Amino acid sequence: MKLVLITGAANGLGRALAIEFACQGWQVVATDIDRKALESLKDEPGIHILVMDVTSGESVHEVFTEVKNRFGSLELIINNAGIARYFPFSEAPAEAFREVFEINLFGAYRVNQTFLPIVKSPGGRILHIGSESYHLTVPFMPYPLTKRALESYAKVLRQELRYRGIDVVVIRPGPIRTRIIGDLSGIRYPVSDRALSEAFQQFAESVPHEVSKVISPEVAAQKIYRISRFANPGSIYRINNSLRLRLASLLPFRFLEKAIRRKLA
Repeated sequence: MKLVLITGAANGLGRALAIEFACQGWQVVATDIDRKALESLKDEPGIHILVMDVTSGESVHEVFTEVKNRFGSLELIINNAGIARYFPFSEAPAEAFREVFEINLFGAYRVNQTFLPIVKSPGGRILHIGSESYHLTVPFMPYPLTKRALESYAKVLRQELRYRGIDVVVIRPGPIRTRIIGDLSGIRYPVSDRALSEAFQQFAESVPHEVSKVISPEVAAQKIYRISRFANPGSIYRINNSLRLRLASLLPFRFLEKAIRRKLA
């Protein structure tokens, strides 16, 4: 029996991953903080649903104890839980900034460290769902910063866990048809400074039009499943990435800054 733990499995990519792995013969522990949405998976063969809040050490440990007692060991962890928020860094409270990091970065850290004792060693794997946006340095978007930090953490963890025979991999997806993409058309935040408010409004209106080709969660899940089965996997894999974004990442910051200022003017 092969067992995978997936975080953020109630919707979007996480849900598609749970179904894909179950269809491939795996036993799946599908976790999420959203109990109601998670219920939609309860009748799927091979999927076991457990409510887990990745920001709570107590919640993560409770699920760890249940998984350990019921299954004994894990072959794979997929850290998929994540949120996107949009706000001006100069005005938003620290709690808003911390929330995005708490879920996107520390959530993965907490899950990995808690479940590591039952990850198969050697032979186990940990996958982190990053983002092609990791290299973007643009106003109002903390999400890329969290994904950049997640990727750096994953590279360090990969080097450490190599000694235990456990592979650590980052997947960098481009746009996937999930709530994160769907929410782009409704970006709102009460900005007090008038000039900044106008720039934020322009940002909110332009972001949905910047999204390139979007793929379905099911297509992304199939690709991620195949990557998870690679022998001797590399550290980074890209899915549906935009050439335009990759080229933009090579520009000196002063050019990128100028282009963004012009766009938000």
